[in-house]
Amino acid sequence: MPMTLSDSLKEVLDTKTFAHLTTLDPDGFPQSSAMWIMRHGDHIVFNTAKGRRKHRNMVNDPRVSVSISPSDDTYVNYSIQGKVIEMRESDGVEIIDTLARKYLDDVDKYPWLTPGMVRVTVIVEPTRIASNQ
Repeated sequence: MPMTLSDSLKEVLDTKTFAHLTTLDPDGFPQSSAMWIMRHGDHIVFNTAKGRRKHRNMVNDPRVSVSISPSDDTYVNYSIQGKVIEMRESDGVEIIDTLARKYLDDVDKYPWLTPGMVRVTVIVEPTRIASNQ
């Protein structure tokens, strides 16, 4: 069942704090990546390049986990389990540009976009949320 994000978690997701995304490799072992992240309502939003390991893992198995702590209080932690409900290329470049503006100083566009790179926007619906707060 979808979860509603608390105001304190929304506040953390809206900051420049890095999150860690865990996906499952085909053999069932976890794979984690530091990620730029944002939200849309109660959904978690991030972006990756098509064909990367995390992308392939989410195509194979939509279950993910996201861990995030406020940068000014790293002893607080939120652990979000969820399911990828959408992966789309239609706004991939737009979303990575939005994330670049959030995380990098003085940029309008994602500076590492290369010719032929396909960006994928990933939408996660949280199903479980745990916090030590």
